[in-house]
Amino acid sequence: MRNPMTETQFLLALQKTKKSYKWQLRGKKIRGVARNGNDRGELFDPITAVSRYTGNGTYEVTQRGRRRAGKSTGLSTTLTNTVVNAADASYNHGGSQVLRGRIRQVLEV
Repeated sequence: MRNPMTETQFLLALQKTKKSYKWQLRGKKIRGVARNGNDRGELFDPITAVSRYTGNGTYEVTQRGRRRAGKSTGLSTTLTNTVVNAADASYNHGGSQVLRGRIRQVLEV
């Protein structure tokens, strides 16, 4: 089994997706619209976008889809949950809020 992806590695991979997705805030949720490929115009969140970008599969933006995308990308369950909470602004404190700031900074949203 390969080593799990760290938060920093995830943010670097996410930064590389900026040309492939039009990133925006939809309400409080961070979402990207695919600019190319068969999924052009489809909506993605940070985890599903990194999974698609790195060739690990295309997943729906659902709890199940994001868990599968996280696993295929090599994210730990904990980091997957933190990224989901950060992307959706589920909590207004702690680690997910810090990560949300970093995601927004990386994507310039």
